[in-house]
Amino acid sequence: MIWQDFVVGFVNVLFIYAMIPQLVYGFKTRKGLISIQFSLLNILAMLLLLLVYVSFGLYLSVVLTVVLIVMWMILFLQRVSYGKVNHQ
Repeated sequence: MIWQDFVVGFVNVLFIYAMIPQLVYGFKTRKGLISIQFSLLNILAMLLLLLVYVSFGLYLSVVLTVVLIVMWMILFLQRVSYGKVNHQ
């Protein structure tokens, strides 16, 4: 593996770690806290990065990016299924 794979992989692990509380909170409160536009744009961005990582042979980054894509899809599905949060 090349050093860039380790760096991108480490950053992806940080993002995964940061997203876990958001996912858990969404399931606990049954609220979709992330906007549809924000989640879809992040999914699209992660898919484009996935293509770049595959083309460079950064396989650790590919696996971790797939995990991030799944997490963003869960946030998107939370928003779609639980609906918009009503602020009072």
